[in-house]
Amino acid sequence: MGSSFAQKVAALDKDKTYFVYCRSGNRSGNACEMMSKDGFKNLYNLSGGMMNWPY
Repeated sequence: MGSSFAQKVAALDKDKTYFVYCRSGNRSGNACEMMSKDGFKNLYNLSGGMMNWPY
């Protein structure tokens, strides 16, 4: 995650709910951890990422 990601996250409303996902769940887990440290409370990470879901 680069500084542009952190800048974009800083512009988000911390009171809203966010569902975060990526291909494997690693990046989204890191993003949720970072967002939680920044004061976001309503975060949901798609565990295992998109690869974990049948389609």
